[in-house]
Amino acid sequence: MLRRAITVAICTGLALDTAYAADTPPVDLAAMQQRLDQLESLVGKLQSELDTERTARQRVEANTWVRPVTDGKSLKMQSPSGDFSFQMGGRIEADFAHYNQDRQKLGDGTDMRRARLYAQGTLYRDWDWKFEYEFADNSTSSTNSKGITDAYLRYKGFAPLLITAGNFKQPFGLEQMMSAHNLTFTERALSQTFVPGRGIGIGVQGSGAHWSLAGAAAGERPEGDVAAEGDEGWNLSARGTFAPFVDPGRVLHFGASAWRHEPQDSGNALRWRSKPESNVTGVFLVDTGQLTGVDDFLASAAEAAGVWGPLSLQAEYMRANLTRAKARDASFDGWYAQASWFLTGETRPYKVADGIFDRVTPKASVGLGGWGAWEVAARLSDVDLTDAGIVGGQQRDLTLALNWYLAPNLRLMLDYVRVLELDRPGNLADDDEPSSLTGRLHVDF
Repeated sequence: MLRRAITVAICTGLALDTAYAADTPPVDLAAMQQRLDQLESLVGKLQSELDTERTARQRVEANTWVRPVTDGKSLKMQSPSGDFSFQMGGRIEADFAHYNQDRQKLGDGTDMRRARLYAQGTLYRDWDWKFEYEFADNSTSSTNSKGITDAYLRYKGFAPLLITAGNFKQPFGLEQMMSAHNLTFTERALSQTFVPGRGIGIGVQGSGAHWSLAGAAAGERPEGDVAAEGDEGWNLSARGTFAPFVDPGRVLHFGASAWRHEPQDSGNALRWRSKPESNVTGVFLVDTGQLTGVDDFLASAAEAAGVWGPLSLQAEYMRANLTRAKARDASFDGWYAQASWFLTGETRPYKVADGIFDRVTPKASVGLGGWGAWEVAARLSDVDLTDAGIVGGQQRDLTLALNWYLAPNLRLMLDYVRVLELDRPGNLADDDEPSSLTGRLHVDF
């Protein structure tokens, strides 16, 4: 309104000046100067009023308690200083699978692989918190069942040193530490049966320009209960990563992890098992069964990965050594190696602070004039759960994948998995070599 007033005043003044100039002899310069002085005074007054209004508006905006901001996929309410924030989000992963069964019956069907809601935020600048709940009932999965996933408070006042307390992922392995948002395949590799998952405890992590280091001490799952009110088992885990070079489209990554677990009175029992890298079925092709009398075990892992433009390579090896009081000690291991290529030229981004690969962003998303990102991938994975009289079986799979990233948080996935070898003497699963076709719709917000 003030801008319009200024414009009107100037135009009116010029019009008056023109009319005045037409009717007045050009020699009357004093009158013209007086008129110009009046116009300058009017403009100055209007400009002062405009500045006062702008200052008042900025003061109101600065004192606003919260304002909406976005990270491109969801909405967050945040104070102007950023000291306080609140955000809600979630994810949906709907699967279907068709099985070409061999010796065992595997039923085709659909599954809600993940259905989560979360709330997270910042308190007094230096405190972050998150609470997430899983609604999908994957009761046959040892690492992803209905219930609380993340529930923690993190202090970042000593950044880049972070201190976390609550229920969170224990640092171990590359695929384990990556969100399912960013995995290349619908399911993690066979070797991931050895990872600790989440637990209630305290963790510390730090990072530099080319490295990250994390450690944690934790108990068991929030919904877990020790039989006969005995002592809960405990875990110690640590992971370190090093990236000699980290450039856009050019990354080399190495990492190592260790995890020690003592069951205590929680049944002194452990179990390792794995599905055929497809979660719709409830059949585990390899399974140690409940191993009783386990004093403790130590797991270790080594990882390597590289990114060169659209090409990505990644591999991990894991080993678990069991100590048992009334039986022979046993050792199990597993590994995988994978490669992927973006047909549309994208590259996998890397987060040095966490030593993981981050979300892929298409060069042009569907709906914004583009075709999204297209990726093809292949993986060979293996797990051996047979040793010291325990016949859990050995399994080797080949997986081929096609991924379509319609947008950064919207993806369609298609995996073909072929069981190349299954050695489990004395069990129906021995020499079983099924294959499967699994599809997934993934959206997070």
